[in-house]
Amino acid sequence: MNSHRRHSRLPNWAIPSIYAVAAFATGLTFPRFEPRLLPQVESGMSTTAAVAIYSSVGTGMLALTGIVFSLMFVMVQFSAVAHSPRLVLWIARDRVMWHSLGVFTATFIYSMAAIAWLDRDRTGRVLFFSGWLVVSLLLASVGMFIALVDRVAVLQINSMLTFTGDHGRSVIERTYPPLGRRLRMRIRKNSRTVR
Repeated sequence: MNSHRRHSRLPNWAIPSIYAVAAFATGLTFPRFEPRLLPQVESGMSTTAAVAIYSSVGTGMLALTGIVFSLMFVMVQFSAVAHSPRLVLWIARDRVMWHSLGVFTATFIYSMAAIAWLDRDRTGRVLFFSGWLVVSLLLASVGMFIALVDRVAVLQINSMLTFTGDHGRSVIERTYPPLGRRLRMRIRKNSRTVR
């Protein structure tokens, strides 16, 4: 059952790929249909301010992605020297790291796509919900950055020992049922054979 669960999960590289494809598809469709569905809703921002904000969010995400993941890979390399290879694989396969890469990528891609749709009709309008989606993705990226900083604390030796102990206990509990249940099963089995 455990091997079946392991095969049904997505590979790690698929997580940021799904985020990137979703952001690209949303960036191509959402700003196109927003003025048709909600023509009266618009942001009070000028197009030059929107271009500056979207481009700074996009380029900032690209720089932040490079800094964060170079730090994470240096920390994983450092922990590879200090810990066993199995522990390093547990850290490297952490889903928070892959989801944060996906959120950073989605923020960058959607910000660039939203810039392409600014002032398309030469009306000087900035779409309201498309702009707030950029801000929402920026806030999600900040949240993922905080989660990544929290994950770096796992690499300290006391946190690593706690992590190893918790994982070991969960494996033991899955592999061996509690002793009381095994004794009750043996007593029932012995009482049936005596009868």
